[in-house]
Amino acid sequence: MKKLLKVFKFLKYIKQVYEVKTFLNIPLYKILFYTFSFISDFLYFCYILKMKNVAKKVCPDSRLGGWLSILDGGYIIYIIIRYLKPKIVVETGVGPGGTSSVILKALSDNHKGILYSIDLPGFDSIFYPTIGKNYNIHIPDGFDVGWLIPPWLKTRHILILGDSKLKLPELLEQLRDNNKKVDIFLHDSLHTDEHISFEFSTIFPHLNKDAILLCDDVNEHWSTEFIRICKKNNLPFIIFRNRLGISIWKQ
Repeated sequence: MKKLLKVFKFLKYIKQVYEVKTFLNIPLYKILFYTFSFISDFLYFCYILKMKNVAKKVCPDSRLGGWLSILDGGYIIYIIIRYLKPKIVVETGVGPGGTSSVILKALSDNHKGILYSIDLPGFDSIFYPTIGKNYNIHIPDGFDVGWLIPPWLKTRHILILGDSKLKLPELLEQLRDNNKKVDIFLHDSLHTDEHISFEFSTIFPHLNKDAILLCDDVNEHWSTEFIRICKKNNLPFIIFRNRLGISIWKQ
């Protein structure tokens, strides 16, 4: 029975991957090639595992975490970036840097692109209890923001510390002054309707044609604001594993 359940879960996962493939029109042979490139990087995965083990020893608290798992979206984000080969990726929310490391690995494998990350460390533990939600410990004592990012991938990373309400507009103005637009945007910072709405409304004027919009934790527990935004702006979208929102900027 357990084996049948595992088979069912695997087939359901493959089905969802195929839905993303169809949504973004990614050829199957490229999916297979990128998948092999991803899972065969033993050095990358060994580093991630080693750092998680070290962090758990330093911080045995069960709340340690907050990174997007490979199956819940990391793999799909890697595939998307490998296929689209973006020049500029912007993300809000870094924490341990699990998603950032996946993005940077994809950019490195593409030999192209820069990731701009904005993070306000420690804010989750202050804000989420006020609205009755649990929070993760993203950064144990003695660790830096993005501690899961392998050192050899940091050459394509620009980390900006501060509130995205201030730092995101500043970054976008700097990019505009240099005639640059954003190819992929990922929201993974404060998951409130108001904050999500702010970030997407701020990023819209600075997107390239057919840019990809990503949003983590799109579900009833956190927020479905991403879905409302997509519907309001007539943007096609898909939700991967009841968590990762994916949309295409068609303006």
